[in-house]
Amino acid sequence: MNPSKIAYQARNSFLLVWKSTPGKIGILITATILLIAIFAPFIAPYPPNKPGVGPHYGGISSKHLLGTDDIGEDIFSQLLWASRGSIIIGFFAGGISIVLGVAIGLFSGYFGGRTDEALMRSTDVVLVLPLLPLLIVIASLFPASVFLVIAVIGLLSWPVTARVVRSQTLTLKSRPFVDALRLSGMSDLEIMFKVLLPNQLSLILSYGVFSAVTAVVIEAGLDFIGLGSINNLSWGIMLYFALSRDALLRGMWWWFLPPGFMIAVFGSGLILLGYGAEQAGRISK
Repeated sequence: MNPSKIAYQARNSFLLVWKSTPGKIGILITATILLIAIFAPFIAPYPPNKPGVGPHYGGISSKHLLGTDDIGEDIFSQLLWASRGSIIIGFFAGGISIVLGVAIGLFSGYFGGRTDEALMRSTDVVLVLPLLPLLIVIASLFPASVFLVIAVIGLLSWPVTARVVRSQTLTLKSRPFVDALRLSGMSDLEIMFKVLLPNQLSLILSYGVFSAVTAVVIEAGLDFIGLGSINNLSWGIMLYFALSRDALLRGMWWWFLPPGFMIAVFGSGLILLGYGAEQAGRISK
């Protein structure tokens, strides 16, 4: 794979996404939350899990912008640090999904025949598996682990990407320039990864961010019902603690609304980014 070719295509894809209004908004939202996650240790006024920095069930004040929980931990600091856990899960699970989906889609679409048949039947099997119920069963059977959640989401959410990449690969493969590349002596792998893959970067980015959104929302749902890892601070874990520690009964909206709002904003940013990438892909054709 030619790194300079990939870098050039990635730069062009980014510029096309930036030109669209949804893409620009999505990039700004996603970049802002990423910066919050990176600089959380410097922005957060208190350690996220340090009890007694304020009163128990404390309200909003100048010292605690989102109040404190039942043991006096600062909720605003937890919100900033939790962005790291949610983003890590989203991007790693989405990354696994995209790598599998792209690889399977490329090989299936390019080689066709029995290879295509075997890979697509495998894709159909995974596609019909109910992701969230299956995750609930797995999470209830094994010790809570963020790595388990990332692995299962990543390994079960690639079929849609594989089908889309396969379809696009079939279209590109039929064009005359691919035959010319074969006649020039370029190998099948070189054609797939040096030519066909770079021409699908916008499409891959689009489905990649949708996979990340799915991972963030599913992880938050698992955390909320108590099947997540409490050792990994995330927005979903904050919602779980708010529910289990009587925030709803006490009307402490500053405890349970901000993490839900952050999930919604981050998910919206990624969806807008994916929509911008999809528009960019249509423009570049």
